[in-house]
Amino acid sequence: MENSKGELKLNQISTINENYLIDLKERILDKLVEEGFSIINGRIISNFNDKNFIRKLHLSAVKYLIEKKMNFIDKVDDRFINKYIINGKELDIKNIKPKLVKINSQEFSELFNWVKLHWSIPISSGYGRRLRYLVYDEGNYALIGIIGLSDPVFALKDRDTYIGWDLETKKINLKHLMDAFVVGAVPPYSYILGGKLVASFLMSPRIVKDFKNKYKNTKTLISNQVFNGKLVAITTASALGKSSIYDRIKIPGSSEFLHIGWTKGSGEFQFLNELYDEILRIVKDTGILTKNPKWGYGNRNRRKVLQIGFKILGLPDTLLYHNIKRELFLIPLGEKSLEFLRGRSKIIKYYNLPEENISEFALRRWVIPRSERDKKFLLFNKKDYSLMTNIK
Repeated sequence: MENSKGELKLNQISTINENYLIDLKERILDKLVEEGFSIINGRIISNFNDKNFIRKLHLSAVKYLIEKKMNFIDKVDDRFINKYIINGKELDIKNIKPKLVKINSQEFSELFNWVKLHWSIPISSGYGRRLRYLVYDEGNYALIGIIGLSDPVFALKDRDTYIGWDLETKKINLKHLMDAFVVGAVPPYSYILGGKLVASFLMSPRIVKDFKNKYKNTKTLISNQVFNGKLVAITTASALGKSSIYDRIKIPGSSEFLHIGWTKGSGEFQFLNELYDEILRIVKDTGILTKNPKWGYGNRNRRKVLQIGFKILGLPDTLLYHNIKRELFLIPLGEKSLEFLRGRSKIIKYYNLPEENISEFALRRWVIPRSERDKKFLLFNKKDYSLMTNIK
């Protein structure tokens, strides 16, 4: 347990070998430097404007996740490539027919998780309430991309400031938000701005309907209140600094991606490597409760594990601030979404532009023009998308 000042009691760490703790602390700091971070006075210094630099910093965490999923990858890699990925030269641009497909089978769930492992940053599984989708091309019989939605984080300063939330209003209305934790296209669609096409589907009335069908009349864990199932807006964040995918997405007759600020540049990916397992082990050895009893027992999340581990090791919490800021966006799902979230309106006036209209606009606005200007997509060979090949 921790005392009122959040300090660990000495008898909890007395059984942990001191030399081992010193060695682990040194290896953690050495690993950060090895991955490309600079550490000055216990703080991480990085350049969040350089996307190649950010990709390099995430490389270790991405490889760690892939190595942990090797058995899964070996089982599905060839099958998914042959079944869902298309060669660039086989893609008929004029016959692209996107469809939003809700994940409701083990096959689609595994496909979603396999695609996530190709991202240049580590992607979580989301938490709390979740909706997951594939965007599938019925004209070319291939996967275009994926969308994953989960509960939003509670504390996000720029989001709360943009909406105009005070603490009490946020407690009431945060449940009407979802966060898109992964949005993107797979090649060859990614070469022709397929990411913007996939992101545009966040405006689909289908998502509002699916959310309501799944969560209406459920009770919140803490307040035990019955939820009306209204999804009012979706938030998301760029993967690598300033977003090129979400920038200037606006669909006539529907919504748009509103820039609402930046994240603080904190997180845990820099510790998502083989050393995290050692940190988790020493935290478990203390027997410290790291999960709110309202949600059961066990480990609450990586951040809490790391915070406790840092106290044991004598490392500063400032190492959780990597200074890689992500651009934040909010997509209102109705004309009065912001007024509703602010508690000033009970009416939302949902946009109900059909998916066909959304995809038609995105194709004409971004995908087709890019395919005519840049023919690099024709060179894509689906064998190059194999995780097994890339690992080797």
